[in-house]
This record gives sequence, C-alpha cells and structure tokens, in this order.
Amino acid sequence: MYFYKDILHVDLEMSSLCNAKCPICNRRQQGGPKNTSYKETYLSLDRFKTWFDDEFVAQLFSMQMCGNYGDAMTNPELVDILKYVRSVNPKIRFTMNTNASGRNEEFWTELGKLFSINDSTLTFSVDGLEDTNHIYRRGTHWPKIMNAMKWYIKAGGIARWEFLVFKHNQHQIEEARKLANELGFWHFYAKEPLGFVNEPITEDGRKYNSWMKVLNEKGAPDYFIEPKDPSMNSKEIKLYLKDTGFVKSEEQSIDPEELAKKFNDPKVFYQPRTEKVILNNKRKLSKWEKELGETDIDCMVIKPKSVFIGHDGLVFPCCFTASKYYGNPNAFEVSQLQDFINSYGKRNISLEYNSLKDIIDGEMFQGRWVDSFNSHDIREKRLITCSLFCGKKTNQEFMNTKNSIKHENNLIGKKDVLQ
Repeated sequence: MYFYKDILHVDLEMSSLCNAKCPICNRRQQGGPKNTSYKETYLSLDRFKTWFDDEFVAQLFSMQMCGNYGDAMTNPELVDILKYVRSVNPKIRFTMNTNASGRNEEFWTELGKLFSINDSTLTFSVDGLEDTNHIYRRGTHWPKIMNAMKWYIKAGGIARWEFLVFKHNQHQIEEARKLANELGFWHFYAKEPLGFVNEPITEDGRKYNSWMKVLNEKGAPDYFIEPKDPSMNSKEIKLYLKDTGFVKSEEQSIDPEELAKKFNDPKVFYQPRTEKVILNNKRKLSKWEKELGETDIDCMVIKPKSVFIGHDGLVFPCCFTASKYYGNPNAFEVSQLQDFINSYGKRNISLEYNSLKDIIDGEMFQGRWVDSFNSHDIREKRLITCSLFCGKKTNQEFMNTKNSIKHENNLIGKKDVLQ
C-alpha cells in the first residue's frame, strides 16, 4: 500500500446533502425513504484546514469531488475551499460531479473560473432531456440545470456531460449530444448505469429482466425504470465531441475500441442484488462465492496513490468501500465490510480523532487492507466489495456464474409511467 507522503489524489466527499432522490443512490431506499444510517452535513473550510495541512495540499496532483451520499454543489463553502486549495497548490487539478439543479449564477460563474485551468473538469450528470431527466434524477429541475450549464461554460469552465442510458431516454442520446455541442461541452459520454443488469438472466429455466423499482416517501412502489434495449451495444453509445487531445472531433473518424483504450473508459460494474448470506467456516461455498475469493485483486487506487475521505472524516481506500459502510446490512457484502471496519474501530479511521498520516501509515492501510487483498476466502479476510470492483475477473462474469442466490422478479405490480 502507499504511504501518506506518496498520496497524489484525494477523492473528497464535500457534502452528504443532496436535492435529488435517485433510485440507486445510498441516500435513500430506492429513491423513497431516507437512509438514516449516516449524518447529513458538509465540510467547512475550517474543518478542511484541520484535516489537511498546507504541505499535504501542496503535494497533491488532483482532488475529486464526487461523493457517495451528497452533491458537492450543496456545500455552501465549496467555492471558498477550492479557492483556498488553489492558493496553496496553483497546479492542482479539480474534478467534480453534480446534478446541477441548484445554486445561482454567481456560484456557477465562480466554479467555472476555478475549473477553467489545469485540465480541471466538471461532470454534469444529466440523464435525458426536459421530459425524461427527472425520471431517474428525481427532484431535479430542468431550467435550473440549463442555467447552470450555460453560466459555468460561459465563465470558461471545462464541462463533461454524463448520460445514463435507460429505455425511457435511449432515443434521446443523439439529441442530447447535439445540445451538448451547442452549449460548448468538451465531452459527452453515454454510459450504462450501475444497479441492475440489462441482459435477461436465465435461472432455473426462467428468464428475469431486471427493472429498477422506484419507491415513494412511504416506501411503496411508485414506478419502475426499465433498462436500455439489450441490442444497444455499449461501444455504440459512447460519443465524443471537440478535438482537445482527449475527446473526439465530430469531423474525425476514430475507432471506438481505440478510443476506449486511449481514454481508459471506466468499466461498467453490475452490483448483484442478494439475499443476506450467513457465512461460516463449515458451510460449503457456492461456485460464485469461491470465485469471489479466488480472483486476484488489482486495487485501482494503489498505482495512482489515491484515497477517499467521506463527509464525516472517515478514511477509506476508495468510494466503493466507503459506500458500503453505510449501506443495507441485509446485503452480505455490506455487513461484511461493516464488521471489517468495526472490528478495528471506526474511531481509528476518523480524521476527527486521528491525523491523516497516522491513519494511512497505520495498521488499517498497511496491514488489514493488504491482508484482505491477499486472502482467497470470503469466510476469512477477503472482502466481496474488493472482488467485485477490483477483481481481475469482471463483475459481469461473477453475475453469469452466480448460482446460489435467487433473483426477485421486480415486474410484479409494475406501473408504467414512462409513456
């Protein structure tokens, strides 16, 4: 594992607040009732200075603000923090994701200026157009999003549009790409969402098509979201704009596979929905469970020397492990990671009680995480979360071989609102 002095990248959760109610997000139960296992808060400038000294800020190459539970836009001190960081480290690169449905012209203008240099990039997570974006990005407001895009780009900010593809918006990809081009986006990327499988699964002679159930505030089914047409190839929905050295010009003809290699496009991960599994040293593992343990781990944060820091100051190697900590313990990979952290002590990985140096150079990072990578049995130290996201065998391959856990048929009681 890397040491404190080696860290080059910080993935910092600026806020656990959000105006949206997206069905896959851990903030809520499938877009409905709130998840009460985490605290709603944001990182203040004073706390930032307490957690990170100037010497550490100066050594960083980049700072990412995506977050598991909140939108960085909701942090009222975000601009002040970024200005402070840039004053300490003028060469630092910022990256951030937002639904953009909030704040005023002054905010987006200031943000655009901060993201206009050092290859900084703001990703607008917008999944459709005015008539469809709200189906998944529940609680967002289209006029606010359009204003934010225009104000940010006008101020010089480098913008990227990320478009999650579902059946209800798959027909709008080209129209959205053209709009992105007109607005001045540098990059448009249509991608498959996490959270459900787009291909029908044959199990026990039956076929299941995984739909996304969306709940209301009371926890009752509100509607369902259908995955994109399986006939749509993932490579075919990747579209690039302007020739800036890392994106495609409309006039150029570049092979999609070469683009994927050049830009190192992120993998598409499928998170299996599982019943709670109780593992013990006596029970025989299923084929799927064995493969989770046997696959080698190639941790994606070790080489870039990156660390994730949550809204509450808890320090994890990555956002995937952090997101599981506050997840639903009925899923085994969640309860397993919670036990892994709690057995060491949540307080011992918190910046409220320890320095970042002590956490990174201490037992948790230099011992326990590494031991979990090297273990090959999920009944012992191997974490399922690490196997799914950083195993050399892909998540989809795990899904294809999983034979011990039954799928629920979410089509019962489907209410079609996507007309």
